[in-house]
Amino acid sequence: MSTTVDMESPLAQQIIDVIAREGMVDREKITATATLEDLGLQSIDMVMILNGIEEKFDIYVPMDESIQKIANVGDVIAVVSGLVEAGGPKPDAKPQGQTI
Repeated sequence: MSTTVDMESPLAQQIIDVIAREGMVDREKITATATLEDLGLQSIDMVMILNGIEEKFDIYVPMDESIQKIANVGDVIAVVSGLVEAGGPKPDAKPQGQTI
């Protein structure tokens, strides 16, 4: 995916805060090009980070191809920024034909 993002924007900084807190990563290590492996994150850590993002921004992050294509922190910020700026989908929204 490798997307260029403004790491200094207020929204990016809030997302970085969640990554640092939920992933238990030193904030200084979080750069746009840092991969999950670079940060020592496992898949369960990513689940915790996405859950923290959903709670902080009151959004639902669907586990679709945009999430599967994430290669680095810049990609996480790009995907989450797009969802936040679009205003959703909200946590109670679910794709048609899918039950929980």
